[in-house]
Amino acid sequence: MEQKQLIAIVLIVGMIVGAGVGYTMAPKNAVDPNGDGVQTVTVTKAPLEGVTVQYGDIYGTTAELETGVPLAEQIIMEDLNALAEQLGYDVSFQALVDEASGQAATHLEKIQGFKSMDINLIIGGRWSSMAQASLSYVNQNDMLLFSSASTSPLLAIADDNLFRLCPIDTLQAPAMAEMLTSYGIEAVILIQTADAYGDGVYNIFETEYQNRGGVVLERIRFAVESTEFSNYLATADNIAADAIEQYGQEHVGVLLVATSGSVTMVTQAPDFPNVYGIKWFGCDSTSLVQQMIDDATEPANHLKIFSTNASPGESAKYNDLDARYRSIVGQQPGYYVTTTYDISWIIATAVLESQSMDANEVVPIIDDIAYNYWGASGWCRLNENGDRYGSDYLIWGYGENAQGEVDNVCYGIYQSSTGEMIWYTDVLGYVPPGMN
Repeated sequence: MEQKQLIAIVLIVGMIVGAGVGYTMAPKNAVDPNGDGVQTVTVTKAPLEGVTVQYGDIYGTTAELETGVPLAEQIIMEDLNALAEQLGYDVSFQALVDEASGQAATHLEKIQGFKSMDINLIIGGRWSSMAQASLSYVNQNDMLLFSSASTSPLLAIADDNLFRLCPIDTLQAPAMAEMLTSYGIEAVILIQTADAYGDGVYNIFETEYQNRGGVVLERIRFAVESTEFSNYLATADNIAADAIEQYGQEHVGVLLVATSGSVTMVTQAPDFPNVYGIKWFGCDSTSLVQQMIDDATEPANHLKIFSTNASPGESAKYNDLDARYRSIVGQQPGYYVTTTYDISWIIATAVLESQSMDANEVVPIIDDIAYNYWGASGWCRLNENGDRYGSDYLIWGYGENAQGEVDNVCYGIYQSSTGEMIWYTDVLGYVPPGMN
């Protein structure tokens, strides 16, 4: 009896999510095209079968790795690998977590290092200055950079390879202006980092605040790498003294817009009585900062630092992430934890649908995937510039919880659809001067 020989020809084809099993199934009927007893069986196989999909995950500072690493390793990887298994794909995911030491130039070096490893899909650019420093390289080298936290309007660019799953400051700055004016702050000293983030916020905030009748008394800029703030605080203290006399203490405030240095500045603030005697306000980067609670406990509690932070909204998905994150790191997940989680899902879905780790294949479908994804941060719809479409803003600050411990406290909400600021007076324990 003649022994028949089986020749398997592997045909690489595209993949549709949910149909993974079909790629490993051979047809029932073999084909003998030449009638010579040699049968050809056509077997379809997923291009990424058996592959570990690696993507980069760059945080701004070393301190952020304390929570970033467990988020990636114990929550996100667990979920993405479960997703692939449930869909029948022989694919696993691995996040390569790194940090940029607070420097935009270092962030670019990390991007270049990932490129040398042929890793082209990156979660990073969490600071706008870092995203800005790396943008040209990312575009020119066919990479994807997806930021969970960059908000500078300067980076709202159509048809580039930078996506941002957070509302930009054209939305946040009006919320900040309304927060101050509704509270009753008629004049403010603005202290900011001298970077794309700080400048971007200021450029919009100034107009929004002045349109509401507010006065920017002084704009104080400091370098991102600054570690000593006495000179800046002394300048602010002198300005505050005159402003208090003119407007009244309850109508003068400090607005802190900082990607770094905020904790150190707050610890030094008690040495400057005029500045320390007025209310402080902030932005997304000064809210829900665990280091502020740990290292600047009393001054943070005293100053409150009412800060805008985009709201993920209430959902079962957020509540699940909240419970898991608290159990692992012992902290409440801030908005940028939820956006990091959702970006990971969007990238993973794009990789599975395109069956490719090539940014040229992944980038074109990001917008559609985000549009159809409701994540822990809410609806992930992007606008024409690849930035999140919109959001309400919760007002977070620091204060004592029911146990008498200093903690994150939600003091109100800004509703973007109406432009209305609602203060939770029962939480504040008083009515803000602007509501009297």
